[in-house]
Amino acid sequence: MKGLIFEDEKTVRNVLKRILQKESIEVLDFESGENATETIKRERPELIFLDIGLKNSNGFDILRYTNGMEDRPYVVIISGHSEHRYLIEAMKLGAYDYITKPFDIEKIKSVVNEIKQSLRLKIVSSVPKEEVIGNSQSMKEVFKLVGRAGASKEPVLITGESGTGKEIIANLIHRFSDRSDKPFIPINMAAIPIGLVESELFGYEKGAFTGADKAKEGKFLQANNGTLFLDEIGEMPLEAQAKLLRAIQEMEIVPIGGRKPIKVDVRIIAATNKDLIKLVAEGKFREDLFYRISVFEIHLPTLKERKEDIPELVNLFTKQALSQLGLKSGGFTPESIKFLTNYSFPGNVRELKNLVFKLITTYRDRPITPDLLPVNIKGEEEKNFDWKKGLEIEVRKLLTRKRKNIYIKLIEDAEYILIKEAIKHTEGNITEAAKLLGLHRNTISRKIKELEIVLKVEEI
Repeated sequence: MKGLIFEDEKTVRNVLKRILQKESIEVLDFESGENATETIKRERPELIFLDIGLKNSNGFDILRYTNGMEDRPYVVIISGHSEHRYLIEAMKLGAYDYITKPFDIEKIKSVVNEIKQSLRLKIVSSVPKEEVIGNSQSMKEVFKLVGRAGASKEPVLITGESGTGKEIIANLIHRFSDRSDKPFIPINMAAIPIGLVESELFGYEKGAFTGADKAKEGKFLQANNGTLFLDEIGEMPLEAQAKLLRAIQEMEIVPIGGRKPIKVDVRIIAATNKDLIKLVAEGKFREDLFYRISVFEIHLPTLKERKEDIPELVNLFTKQALSQLGLKSGGFTPESIKFLTNYSFPGNVRELKNLVFKLITTYRDRPITPDLLPVNIKGEEEKNFDWKKGLEIEVRKLLTRKRKNIYIKLIEDAEYILIKEAIKHTEGNITEAAKLLGLHRNTISRKIKELEIVLKVEEI
């Protein structure tokens, strides 16, 4: 890893250089910003510490140049200006962080380690447009049904809570059908005013009513030979349900103001987050329409029921967010993904996607560590957790039960956790783990054998 320092104060420059060298970073330092862009272009650093007020140059101009590079380095601004306008401008131009002088050495170390961690995260390559992901058993069952529905011409009813991805599955059925090269027309029934449902579905003729100065083609005609997706069909008024049933049964429509029926060939896929059987019993949904649209039924599981798919979904949404923002790397640390996997996500996949985009947009290429996650994701218990108090409780339990060798047991347990977590954090680098723990490498190697510490590949 290579780093460049552009700083006119010699003392500051030397301190930064020592910190970077201790982090095993190859360092070049410069007193002025003269020829800085040529130097950056030639050296291709991963990290730059940059002062705004350099001799013979403007640090913001250099930052602006790096922001346009294909392999954009991480730029940390070091400045004597504490005014907010400088900070805002720096972040606007793509700086990773802004640190004012005199700075805290620990803050510099922390930023360097964040950047090293971010560089270890996956680089954005190809970003799949689909959001159909899932290796869980429940999603495998869904994909089986999608395949069977794709081979059929019958109507499909997709059920599931809001945010589970009903339109995505509907689109997938269309893509795997013999109509894949024809239109897929979605319409959200809940978003259409009651009086406009028929005109949206069937269209109208010129002069059919006041204001109809020209004919309008309805969704059925737009979807002709293709697929019409009726989302939130449970919100459809009863009068319109009767006309929809006739259109599906006869495969013909009559636009408002029209006299002759028009033949259509449309595959119907409907979706709802409501219990249609209950609505039928309450007289709010036609029983004959329900049976007509539910020839083939697919129920989508909640995200809580398919938690094992969350890491893959986070990876997909991260790639999409980074690509959208023009960032080359970044994302969630393994520790953060564990918190996400343990969260219930009442808003399902939609909530997860919104959260990923929100955090990536806010923190950009900074690694999303657990401390950056919302409190409701981490849980209040973690926020208020006191490990010392927890240790006291455990000791009292052991003493009450009159266990023997309590001291040795707790020390061994603590060593096991410390060493295992340090090795996981450094991705299997024992030398780096030894540095973090303040132990000799040989000591850690011996303890690994003594304590029988074993890490699975996926934990590293």
